[in-house]
Amino acid sequence: MGFSSKGQKMPNLLRDNLRRFFRKTDGSATVESVLWIPVFFVLFGLMVDVSMIFSGQSRVLRVIQDANRNLSVGRLDSESDTQDWVIAQLANLSTNVTVNTDIVSGVATTVVTIPARDLEMLGLFTSLNNLTVSVTSQHFIEF
Repeated sequence: MGFSSKGQKMPNLLRDNLRRFFRKTDGSATVESVLWIPVFFVLFGLMVDVSMIFSGQSRVLRVIQDANRNLSVGRLDSESDTQDWVIAQLANLSTNVTVNTDIVSGVATTVVTIPARDLEMLGLFTSLNNLTVSVTSQHFIEF
């Protein structure tokens, strides 16, 4: 039989190491953290989806502000041209975009409605899938 550097026999050393291993409680917090990991992943997924919805909303707002500005300075000729331009700009974001542009009393108003499910990344939460995001922008027409 082999001996360790301490002069103990290998079976005694193994037995002592096993006893020491089973007496230690250093890893007991690991069990509780493993139980909490799914909760953290669900919260992380919810944060990702909500963040993507808000990011999509800001992208839509930028596009319709540009469209209203283009209509205001004469780069776009009519409300229908503005609606077509907005739909073309948002084609990579969603195909279910509803656009309505009106000019009333010298103010161009564009309203875009888009399903929230088109803006989500994960789509795990059905309560978010039923939402619609509506973005409105107004711009004075320059004469």
